[in-house]
Amino acid sequence: MKIIQSINKNALIIATISFLIGTILLLLQLIIGWEQLIFIGIFYVLIASALNGITFIGLLANTIINYHYYKENLVTISICLLNIPIAIGYISLVINNPFHNTFL
Repeated sequence: MKIIQSINKNALIIATISFLIGTILLLLQLIIGWEQLIFIGIFYVLIASALNGITFIGLLANTIINYHYYKENLVTISICLLNIPIAIGYISLVINNPFHNTFL
């Protein structure tokens, strides 16, 4: 599917970058296990939640205004919303770290 609207392109970029940074922080925490990474991760989740929330509100407004692009808008909103269960899963992994003291 070709993304035509710039707000949808920007939202997908934000969602992708949020996912990649969150994944990198998770892997670093699981491998290295520094306490400082937990605080960095919490701070990152707060900032990413605010940024993604603002983006989501913009996407909802765009969906109402440009209803003739409903498929593109719904796909973009769905992809952005996928970050929520992924973040919950990542937080769960950090809390119940199955790899504790495995790597180092």
